[in-house]
Amino acid sequence: MTSGLDTAPGRWLLHLLLPVLFYRVGGAIPTPQGFYGEVMSPLFPKPYPNNFERTTVITVPMGYRVKLVFWQFDLEPSQGCFYDYVKISADKKTMGRFCGQLGSPLGNPPGRKEFMSQGNKMLLTFHSDFSNEENGTIMFYKGFLAYYQAVDLDECALLLNSVEEDPPARCQHLCHNYVGGYFCSCRPGYELQPDGRSCQAECSSELFTEPSGYISSLEYPRPYPPDLRCNYSIRVERGHTLHLQFLEPFEIDDHQQIHCPYDKLKIYVSGRNIGEFCGKQRPERIDTQSNSVDLLFFTDESGDSRGWKLCYTSEVITCPQPKTLDSCTIIQDLQPLYHFKDRFTATCKEGYQGTRHSCPSQLSARMMAHGTVPCPGAGVSCNSSMCLPHEKEKRVRPKLCPQKPFP
Repeated sequence: MTSGLDTAPGRWLLHLLLPVLFYRVGGAIPTPQGFYGEVMSPLFPKPYPNNFERTTVITVPMGYRVKLVFWQFDLEPSQGCFYDYVKISADKKTMGRFCGQLGSPLGNPPGRKEFMSQGNKMLLTFHSDFSNEENGTIMFYKGFLAYYQAVDLDECALLLNSVEEDPPARCQHLCHNYVGGYFCSCRPGYELQPDGRSCQAECSSELFTEPSGYISSLEYPRPYPPDLRCNYSIRVERGHTLHLQFLEPFEIDDHQQIHCPYDKLKIYVSGRNIGEFCGKQRPERIDTQSNSVDLLFFTDESGDSRGWKLCYTSEVITCPQPKTLDSCTIIQDLQPLYHFKDRFTATCKEGYQGTRHSCPSQLSARMMAHGTVPCPGAGVSCNSSMCLPHEKEKRVRPKLCPQKPFP
């Protein structure tokens, strides 16, 4: 009596089932996370076993991607790599299915191609069928050896080129890549929000203390954002005066009949409002005669105008020539022009001296905007009421010295 498997159809069925019954599955093997390493077929460089499948999961640190290159490749060639093959996958995509030998036209060998993932993982699946025969001759194939390394991921370029309309991790303004990661920042006038990527306009307390510079509305010359409450303060050293020069284009929303009802730029000099500006006509040059200027810029819920930009400069204020208050005081090396904090020296004529010990016969004073020798202001004197010759000092009761000519 024979079983069903002894018949011709039974033997054919057994022939089909044997590869499945004895097929070995190697499973998935993760590589230790690192910056480089190697992956090879089972038993390499000896011939790999039949009926084998194993997936190697290559993982590198976050902020990097995987680069893979084959150095040796020797698998059974076949059309479409149907029998033995290595399959590379990354980022939920198949990057290729390979077989054959390096440098051979048979099969689909990978050559020296560099395979690069977008994320920090790559999967290598090695598969072999139940035999390696060619025209009845058993063939031996060594398999493969591949090296991988971690390559810095340019997240900024990746996010910029993303097919998504607004990837959740994309920086709203500026993206900065560094080895192993990236960070976001905002354009001037904006603050980075707690999510680390979005920016919000913040111009409520901008302070400028340099002697000269530029100030502009946000996004200039592109349309400024809506709902702004901006305060730009310029403070330079006392004794200096500020000059404001607006540049083209100057464009702030206005109305034909009502003065600046929507958006407006207000300018305050030393706390005094000198003007409210809007429209397309830029203000003339403003010489403030002050070291303190505030610019307040308000916008409504719409923002279609390009805004404004100004250049500010400062210069030391000029002072008049110092003058003597009597005929016995001499100012040495009198100059035609004096500026704030310039110094000059005053002495008494020969034979005269200052009154009392606190009034020296020679003094050095500084031109100040506010002080005992004001700029512009009073002169200096050896004696506020009379000249005191040495020979008369005992007979005339000297009067009190005038206010000190310098602090």
